[in-house]
Amino acid sequence: MVKRYYRDIEKVLHRIDGTLAPEAMLRATINAIIESCAENYGIESGRLYRDQGAYFELIASVGEHGETILGKTVGRDYPVIRELEAENLVMITADTPGFDPDIEAQFTDFDYAAILVGRAPEYIMSFGVRRADDVADRLHFVLESIRTVVDLKLRQAGLEDQLRQARQIQMSLLPRSLPDLPGFQLAAVSIPADEVGGDVYDCQPIDADTYGLTIADASGHGLPAALQARDVMTGLRMGIAQEQKIHTTMSKLNRVIHQSGLVSRFISVFYGELEETGNLVYVNGGHCPPLLFSTSGRVFELASNGPVLGPLPEATYRRGYASLYPGEVLVLYTDGLLERKQAGTQDDADPVEYGQERLIDTVQDHMIDSADDILHAIMGDVTVFGNGQSWEDDVTVMVIRRLTSAEFEPKHQLEAVKRDRGKQHSVVRD
Repeated sequence: MVKRYYRDIEKVLHRIDGTLAPEAMLRATINAIIESCAENYGIESGRLYRDQGAYFELIASVGEHGETILGKTVGRDYPVIRELEAENLVMITADTPGFDPDIEAQFTDFDYAAILVGRAPEYIMSFGVRRADDVADRLHFVLESIRTVVDLKLRQAGLEDQLRQARQIQMSLLPRSLPDLPGFQLAAVSIPADEVGGDVYDCQPIDADTYGLTIADASGHGLPAALQARDVMTGLRMGIAQEQKIHTTMSKLNRVIHQSGLVSRFISVFYGELEETGNLVYVNGGHCPPLLFSTSGRVFELASNGPVLGPLPEATYRRGYASLYPGEVLVLYTDGLLERKQAGTQDDADPVEYGQERLIDTVQDHMIDSADDILHAIMGDVTVFGNGQSWEDDVTVMVIRRLTSAEFEPKHQLEAVKRDRGKQHSVVRD
């Protein structure tokens, strides 16, 4: 007997397609229950109701009155509904306390079993039963098993939908394509460790010959990190639109993040404004120092000039200055790149990380290549280093390369020649 119950349950569960939209899955499940359980449990009809706040609305009906009763409602204050919300599964007959024959006659002429599934919205799956007293215990067992599985699938679908929406939000923050800054090549990539991540990058025009470069990394990864990165990117864009000074924008944004109450979380941000002349004004809020590769072979760090955003409400941020000369390369990245673990590290050994030195070697080997080729070289090298395994953390890389005079003749060539190449900035070059 018990084996038969499990066979009946398996028939239904096999037909529950969790990839369908929630209501489509529930409609398919009702059909599967009627087709698989009609003979053994006397099920004659099925109905699906959707939570509409103060009442439940009938949105699907199979058997008996069919679709002629769609749209009918039953109030949430009906005693049978209240019992169902308390118990999740009930068997209803004319002897059930609170039973109202006028209400029930709208939907079925049979006794019925009802199960409550889902959250926000909730749904009621109801089944008209020919001989409820004879099959009550068996039907209760079968429906309770099905209810549990359906509820789990609905929750999973809800979480997946939220992640898809969060992914869409995150992707909307990334530029669809990088702008064309005369005299420069730009390339970037962002890879989340989970469905969504806490890394973002951006490149937006400030005026005719200046572009804002952003890279940020929220602590952790997944949905909370993605939402925090979204808030930071939105705040930066608002500050830029209002033409605020970049260190002022960073200070205000830091206070906003702190006031959110999530002081246990933080986000590192690098923001710079790159002019067509190659001058760069930036603020580094606790982010991995971008690397500036000179044609002489030297490498300079654009170090932090303020802490990560979030923990310290009164933190201050100073501006830094740098210049990209023709043929030079600037690489912005998040720590997921440097902390990539080497595949095959012994369990009892400290894991070997990709590290800054390997990044520097890779870029220097490709200095004369395009920004796209440099980016591909970096990602290819770090992928091989990790033997193609999944990423432990979000990884984002942006490459900016200034073209040489042989590669590009800038429209303001005369001004570029006359500009003071000895201008002082925070990246000291001997």
